[in-house]
Amino acid sequence: MARKIALVCDSTADFPPGMAKKLGLHIMPVHIFVDGKDHLHGESITNTEVIKTLKKKKEVRTAPFYPFECTRLYEELLSNYDEVVSFHLSRELSGNYKSACAAREFLDKQDAARVHVYDMGSVSISLGLMVKKAVGLLRKGVPPADLKRHLGPFRDKLFFGFTVENLLWLKKGGRVNAFEAFMGNMLDVKPIIQLRDARLVPMEKHRGKKTALKRLVAMAEETFQSLNGKCEIWMAYADNLDEVMISREKIAQSIGKPPENIALAELGATISVHTGPGSALVSVMPN
Repeated sequence: MARKIALVCDSTADFPPGMAKKLGLHIMPVHIFVDGKDHLHGESITNTEVIKTLKKKKEVRTAPFYPFECTRLYEELLSNYDEVVSFHLSRELSGNYKSACAAREFLDKQDAARVHVYDMGSVSISLGLMVKKAVGLLRKGVPPADLKRHLGPFRDKLFFGFTVENLLWLKKGGRVNAFEAFMGNMLDVKPIIQLRDARLVPMEKHRGKKTALKRLVAMAEETFQSLNGKCEIWMAYADNLDEVMISREKIAQSIGKPPENIALAELGATISVHTGPGSALVSVMPN
């Protein structure tokens, strides 16, 4: 008899509408503090509400879920499933993975052995794509304990890049210093930030948002070609759906595919807090 496996993913992963439910994921919400008030992402505060608070210049910060919250979820799932596989964003970007590992330590030894915690080395839509790939592998019979080995080649070739509207949010997150943010905004400089070795690294600078978006389109096409078209492309937006849809059209035209083949996701609140409204993201995953 096949073993019943529960799938957990923290709320930093971004999916196209309905995808998380289709994959059968149990979402572990992270904490979002607005002017000191604690909210649970996706439960007591939505992505849209976070964008509104950012525009109002309110103080917004994020924090990992607490270990006891995750332990409670694991215990509940273990009463109905044989094993739990828990997916989390890169430990280089957040303490979620650490919290999940601590949560497992609170379980008794036998139950802890049934919980598999994975640092997926990614974030946002790149995390969503990695989780989708992992779920597909599990459904094909790959044992949870072997997932890391099977996912390695996909993660190595994964592309994730984004640009932003305003450097203020990157300054708050420590990605750029105050002087760089001031001069960048004054000169209309937009960075392109990529996922490299599980970290977010500023790779290029461009004058103007249109130029940065054009480069993101080119990067997506280059990755598509390097993978011989055997890949999946997702994009994400943060209160700039029209702008991202235009870029989607350009990517689709450059690779000879219908725009609908490129999935769109709303950028999650835990990421938009650090990148701000107007962010545009692209991720490409090998099939």
